[in-house]
Amino acid sequence: MIERLLIYDPVPFKGGSKKVMQTIISELPPSIEVWVISNDRGSWGNGCNDNVHFVPLFSPRYLQNKTTGILYFLKHFVYLLSLITNMMKLKRFTKIIGFSGPNVDLSIYLLTELINIDIIQLIQGDIAHSKVAGFGLARAKKVFYLPSTHASILHALKSYRKNSPPNINDNMEDKKFIAFVNGINDSTITAKNNNDNVGFLWAGSLLKWKRVELFIAAMARLNSTAKDDDKYFASVCYIKPENDAYVDINSFHMVDNIYWYPDPKNLNDIRANSSVFISTSQNEPFGLSILESMVAGLAIVIPADNAYWDQHLTDGFDCVKYAPNNMESLAKVLTRLIEQPTFLLKISQQAKNSSQKYCHLHCYAQILKCIPN
Repeated sequence: MIERLLIYDPVPFKGGSKKVMQTIISELPPSIEVWVISNDRGSWGNGCNDNVHFVPLFSPRYLQNKTTGILYFLKHFVYLLSLITNMMKLKRFTKIIGFSGPNVDLSIYLLTELINIDIIQLIQGDIAHSKVAGFGLARAKKVFYLPSTHASILHALKSYRKNSPPNINDNMEDKKFIAFVNGINDSTITAKNNNDNVGFLWAGSLLKWKRVELFIAAMARLNSTAKDDDKYFASVCYIKPENDAYVDINSFHMVDNIYWYPDPKNLNDIRANSSVFISTSQNEPFGLSILESMVAGLAIVIPADNAYWDQHLTDGFDCVKYAPNNMESLAKVLTRLIEQPTFLLKISQQAKNSSQKYCHLHCYAQILKCIPN
């Protein structure tokens, strides 16, 4: 059985993928010694057990945001040197897990050119149609991917293997590429409180594709049309990424009834004091915050964009849907939930019921089985 496992984390801010990795780590047997090499120790918080150790990834700040060109490859060469240095100090690992995608985790694949080590790759968002991504996928021992990323994986493999046969599905062998969905440990989520007022919750990073400005605009419209603005409030819990591709919330005009929480430590409590979770993301690959809110007993509002939750939740039954990127449509949905408390309660109860099939032990069973072997 494997005794020492290295988790590679080069992303300098929090995100759902780290929550997934923490959940997986928490279920590993105590006989496995886990090390996390990261350039953002704070983003891991206290979400792991006592058997997890941390080492810093040497990461010059001016290189962290480089995603293309010579500086991108220089960044991963620097990361590679940091990996080698730490592995020399800590002795040999038998497996490495990368959970940010083959482009972001390139350094661990460069490492396989120097030493023989098994790589387990988790893919939780679309990957680039590039030879670099295909290079990583070809060298990974196992690849666990969200179903929504399937097409991008095929494109990456085709980019890398120019002489692939016409049916590129042949490149995704059943034994190597395994689909999974994210799960959740119910015991980590605080159940919703019973409040008289409707509390809207938006939670996520300020990356542009999360579209926080759409929710803010809908709240401004709601304030201008609502008959009684004392019946509702909104909480915006946000993480500011360490790169340039985010929305500057300082550019927004102040909107009444919105409370702002930068990287809150008490997100569980804020969610428990809310009634409705709103997603404004564009084509969310999964949406762990949506699942967390379902477990907590909140009503779910999502765009009808054919993303994961649009395919697995039913409008008017266990969620409410609005036209994607349409502020007027979103504002109408929020108005309906304020004016129809019985409907809101029904939606939230059904959402909680629908969350029960996402037990983390079931969803991550194949990953947990793969790690020790």
